[in-house]
Amino acid sequence: MQKSFILILVLAIIIGIFALSNGDVVEIDFVFSRVMLSQAIVIFISVLLGAAVATLFGVLREMKLKKQIKELRNSVETQKSENQLLLKRVEEKEEQLKLLYGRNDDSLSESVDENDFTGN
Repeated sequence: MQKSFILILVLAIIIGIFALSNGDVVEIDFVFSRVMLSQAIVIFISVLLGAAVATLFGVLREMKLKKQIKELRNSVETQKSENQLLLKRVEEKEEQLKLLYGRNDDSLSESVDENDFTGN
């Protein structure tokens, strides 16, 4: 935070010195009118407009990233609930296998270990 503040302050001082050293009056030609202004004012206005545009783009990017984070969190929650559902189904199937084959937990866990479908 302090480093960025110091950097911005240094840039503002440099821009100020640059603007003040270019204080001549110039004619600005807009589409429908012409205005006589100091170059310093033109430089300050240009810097302010540039900062406003950069801020706007930064805010838009931040909003987009927050939306993406929210969508990803929702996706994670959905995946967690699906995972819990699948784990319950696996437990139910294990219970059905126990009842079907009439085996105890030790023999079932050995057969499950032999047929480990998790890839481990």
